[in-house]
Amino acid sequence: MSAGDSHNELSGSAAQVVQAGSIGSVTFVAPQPQAPAAVPLLTDLAPNPFVNRGEQIREMDELVPVSAGLGRPVVVAVRGMPGVGKTGLLRHVAARLADRFDDGVLYAAFGPHGETPSEALARFLVVLGVPEGQVPSSLAGRRDLYRSLTARSRLLVVLDDVTDAAQVEVLLPNSAAAMVLVAGNIVLEELHIDGAVPISLDPLAAADALDLLKRLCGAARADAEPDAAMELVGLCGYLPLAIRVVGARLNLHRNRSLATEVERLRDTGQGDVLARVAGVFDAVYDDLAEPVRQVYRALGVLVTRDFSVEVLAAALDAPVAQVRAHVDQLCAANLLEERPDGHYSMHRLVRGHALRRGDAESSRADRIAMLRRAVRWWCLGAAAADVAATGRKRLRVADPDVFLDGQDPAMDARTALAWFDREHANIEAAMRACAEQGWHDLAWRLFESAFAYYEARKPLAAWIEAGTLAVEAAVLDGDTAAEVRCRCLLAKGLQETDRHDDAAKHLARARELARDDRLRASTYDFSGNLALRTGRFSDALDWFTSALEINRALGLARGTALQTLFVGRALTRLARHDEAGATLRTALRLAEAADEPVVRAKALIALADLGAGAGDLAAAEAALADAADLATALDNTALLAEVAVLRARAAHRGGDTAAAARHRAEAIAAFERMGSPRAARLLVDGALGE
Repeated sequence: MSAGDSHNELSGSAAQVVQAGSIGSVTFVAPQPQAPAAVPLLTDLAPNPFVNRGEQIREMDELVPVSAGLGRPVVVAVRGMPGVGKTGLLRHVAARLADRFDDGVLYAAFGPHGETPSEALARFLVVLGVPEGQVPSSLAGRRDLYRSLTARSRLLVVLDDVTDAAQVEVLLPNSAAAMVLVAGNIVLEELHIDGAVPISLDPLAAADALDLLKRLCGAARADAEPDAAMELVGLCGYLPLAIRVVGARLNLHRNRSLATEVERLRDTGQGDVLARVAGVFDAVYDDLAEPVRQVYRALGVLVTRDFSVEVLAAALDAPVAQVRAHVDQLCAANLLEERPDGHYSMHRLVRGHALRRGDAESSRADRIAMLRRAVRWWCLGAAAADVAATGRKRLRVADPDVFLDGQDPAMDARTALAWFDREHANIEAAMRACAEQGWHDLAWRLFESAFAYYEARKPLAAWIEAGTLAVEAAVLDGDTAAEVRCRCLLAKGLQETDRHDDAAKHLARARELARDDRLRASTYDFSGNLALRTGRFSDALDWFTSALEINRALGLARGTALQTLFVGRALTRLARHDEAGATLRTALRLAEAADEPVVRAKALIALADLGAGAGDLAAAEAALADAADLATALDNTALLAEVAVLRARAAHRGGDTAAAARHRAEAIAAFERMGSPRAARLLVDGALGE
């Protein structure tokens, strides 16, 4: 399908849906009011039925710590082969012990298609009370905040599918009253050196395996064919995962004898234990109707471990309701698991099997086409969220109407940013998939569309990683305008992390390449901001004045308001206060006339900065109050951080040390969560006087 043959419908209020022909649908759900504080309980429900493992359960019961205080928590490392029931055991134990851990239960899964430690930390911080947009962007920042929040807490942390001790180390709570349960397929020697308690999990004993089968398909049925039942669990390698899949299949075929099932598995399950388990999955797969098999095969092409029905439907070019019905059948067959958040996941053995069946039964071209449709689903969602968050007047190289067909998304900026909060990790994974496939135009489009998120939330590490990939993609795509734009957007992220020389190199190259007047003005804008950040105020004024002249000549209302604001900022730094005040007030009027709330908020912040510097603290606070209202309505984390800085500075100048300390703490926390070095600068005595 070409970029221009989408036909889109954008509608709704509380939940907005964008439909795009064969791409599928993207649902935008308005953020709900903050829920009351609750004790986190993140593990999924314990498996039912659950058999045996009594010895291991008793051992873990006895290890529950009683003393509080800072220090290393109790760590239990459960090891066993894939499918042996490690996850089920950890969930079962977590459910048993939850009421002994007053501060809650956290859960993360790693492995080839799981989370990274940094992603897990981000999720943990959110459930521990950190606003989603204020989570630090760096691993170190997230780890430090996590350790602070978990000091002396009674937390149970469950870490599944661990492949490296480092994954565990960064997620250890800072409390001797906490407990960490770890599951993996290999021995993690570093953990044991640090005192982790090892527990080895073997396949079920024959009697326990038979007990599990009876609970799944009925004791009377198994007792009627005792030899077949015993052989059946043997063919499953006595692994709970395989037995559950077979039990689910027998429930779907109530009239099938166990002997018939044994005959089928004898033919497909030769070799070692894992080969026999693969034979179990083959037999279940063969029982599925072809449309359900197609959904199963498609799972392997998605770029993320957890997936929604919407993106799966997009990949398959099929109606969401139809795909949901097929996914329900896969859940009934115990091949998929529905998560509490409405997404789905699968065991990595099942995922590996789905990949193999996909490789064997569908062409590479078909699999690539499915991946491309999934990527375009994220492109569509990002384009819609970008327009909703920042309007149509902002400079873009990629025309959003390639996906939106001129329709305006019926959502507000908060809803758009909430969608980015949920999907930004998937978007970054989609960008990496685009790079691997050579879809360079889609890679840089995704980055440009996501800039609204990066600018509002400032997840700096992710911003720089995605921007670097986007610049490379634009170069490979041969799109000079895209390269100019992506270099500018990347330079802004580099500037925020004090990598000023790197930012300057990208901006110099962007200025060399820019041929279009509007793009040239954009390079001047970003160059001026870098000059302002590095103390070259006269240079900044020159850059901003040049950008302003171009925007005025082109009749661009938003650009004129923005560059007028930047000129006012430069004049403030040059101590030309009267000119700065007049210019900033003009910028505020222009922003109001252009209906640009973000620019209005920035102008109010700049006026507050100017007023505080002149000693007019009342006027400064009035401007900051208006800016805070706008930033809150937009759910713009970065603007709220700037408000906190200026409130701290104004309180410091006014001699209100308590208020200064309070607002400075707010600013430090916000910048730490972004991964910004400005947090460290604010910790230095006298920083508020800058």
